[in-house]
Amino acid sequence: MPPTTKEKPIRLILIEDHADFRESVSMVLEERGGYQCVGGFSTMEDALEALRGGLEADLVLSDLGLPGMSGIAGIRKVREILPHARVLVLTAFTDKAKVFAALEAGAHGYLVKAGSAARLMDTLEEVLAGGTPLDPKIAGMILQTFRQLSPIPEAEALSSRECEVLQLSAKGMNRQEIADELKISQHSATEYIKRSFDKLHVRSLPAAVSEAIRRGFLDLS
Repeated sequence: MPPTTKEKPIRLILIEDHADFRESVSMVLEERGGYQCVGGFSTMEDALEALRGGLEADLVLSDLGLPGMSGIAGIRKVREILPHARVLVLTAFTDKAKVFAALEAGAHGYLVKAGSAARLMDTLEEVLAGGTPLDPKIAGMILQTFRQLSPIPEAEALSSRECEVLQLSAKGMNRQEIADELKISQHSATEYIKRSFDKLHVRSLPAAVSEAIRRGFLDLS
């Protein structure tokens, strides 16, 4: 159940330009109980005007793609007016730039509209309890982003010679041609390739080249 009492339901504001969706969310909340929709707005400007006029809320649900002021710009202003309210993004947008911009603006959670009513209710309870709930798709994307940003352990970094060997391999040279190009023995060329495989955790040359590009060791453009 929502973190509330019988005397004081959670006051909630919806900022969503699609009236049907806004009404359906309100209906779900009313059926569940414990929530009171104190305002529904189709633009961020209208919502901000009401808030500046004294409208109070414990929770604000906002879309990002709104006519006029965007949800991202509005989140900052909502947080300024209602610093103690929790703000949850409820939108169809899943691209990385908007997700990070919304969280940077001060959103306490991010939920994709395609989720179920049960997922919405669970998310509301989580955000009101002080959590920062993220849609599973969004959480996976953020995790992958930080993995890519994490530093490569020194033991797994390719040496300049290993990069050279892989670069020439990617151009179609065989090991003898690589050895001739770099003025090393064929045995040394083979050893450099083996070391690259170990560091990149791969078992084939195409996979090694692909992983080296992904990690930023090679640039074939």
